[in-house]
Amino acid sequence: MNWHDIPDFADKLAMASHAQYVKLPKQGKPLLHDSKAEWTVLACILAVYAHEEEYSIKVVSLGTGLKCLPFSKLSQDGHLVNDSHAEVIARRGFLKYALQEYEKNDQNSPFMETNGRVTVRPHHSFHMYISHSPCGDASMTALAEQQSAESFENFQSGKRKAPTDNNDFFTEYMYSSKKQKTEIPSGKLERGRYGFERLGILRTKPDWILNRRCPCLAGIHESDNVSDHDKLARWNVLGLQSALLSHLFDPIYLQSIVIGDMFEKECLERALYGRLAGLQDLPSPYTLNRPTIFATDKQFESSKAALEARNYTKIIPSGTAILWVPGMAKSEVIVHGRKQGAAKGVNNAKTRSCISKAAIFESFNNVMLSQRSKNVSASTYRELKLQAKTYQAAKTCLLDQCFHTWVQAPEAYEQFYVNGSLSKNSSEENALP
Repeated sequence: MNWHDIPDFADKLAMASHAQYVKLPKQGKPLLHDSKAEWTVLACILAVYAHEEEYSIKVVSLGTGLKCLPFSKLSQDGHLVNDSHAEVIARRGFLKYALQEYEKNDQNSPFMETNGRVTVRPHHSFHMYISHSPCGDASMTALAEQQSAESFENFQSGKRKAPTDNNDFFTEYMYSSKKQKTEIPSGKLERGRYGFERLGILRTKPDWILNRRCPCLAGIHESDNVSDHDKLARWNVLGLQSALLSHLFDPIYLQSIVIGDMFEKECLERALYGRLAGLQDLPSPYTLNRPTIFATDKQFESSKAALEARNYTKIIPSGTAILWVPGMAKSEVIVHGRKQGAAKGVNNAKTRSCISKAAIFESFNNVMLSQRSKNVSASTYRELKLQAKTYQAAKTCLLDQCFHTWVQAPEAYEQFYVNGSLSKNSSEENALP
């Protein structure tokens, strides 16, 4: 048996995800009132074991959320979670999970180490469930079909009129501009949900439009302003493990993606890997991954569609995000990029999420210290990512050939040391050997 042979596989992934969500405490979950309700998106990464007649399905990372930070709210110390969309929260939670599994070195882990590299163990695989089709190109057709002529007219003429400002800002930080590749046209990064007819292109997140003066250019190289389908497409080339963890792990690819609401198979296949079909010369072991895409009609209880069916007068997006991975005493609630309850404007080790860049960097640093690795030198977060040469070569192929309009923020936003320090001296005690 392999995972393809598991009966009702997509529904089982959805139900396992929903069950884990139900187990979480109420903190951070969307609020319900008599006439008004909050909605959110749920995303989970699941580990599946299938061999002979046995199989198991386990949620290894759970995320909810709909928001991202505007550029004006970012910090340069890595303490904030810039993108709190569910898929991104789940993927960052997966980084935490992977580091935990590496440290445990358990025979029952989905990972194994061979010749100094960590790979996925035979008969194990990773999959993703998302309660709503990812924002961006993957959902453009479904959105267009649902939108009435009156709704479209109001959309174009109302508060969310297609923006024309900040074009210079985006162009300045496009990959093609920063690399000065004059032979590649700068192109256009479509804003949110404008231009339904334009398919197969990079887009900003829909909520970027809510802050026209401060574009949601949240993050460097992760480009947290870019729509979720663009990130999923990127993970289908570079893997889930990130540049940082690629010092330890070979690329980790999703074998399937299960979608709930607004499922459109052709659009999803185009958005998540079809538009990358011409990608060439990727360095081994990187490849273009083509996950199987499934639909499920198992509805998430806090989805917009589920709440609309209950006839609430007003349904609004939830402002909180939730993270959970195995081993956490309780789920973590994230608001405005930091842990819920943190004093406004305070960014430090106590207020940061355990999946912020600074926290993941510190966890990685501790793992490398325990291994006494000599392959990685002390450096900033950015410098350490750039030392992952094979990963960076694969990323260059992707950006040069397919995503040359990918927006990258100023380098200063990753020039921090361990513990989020901007000073080398204050981090030397915890530096990598």
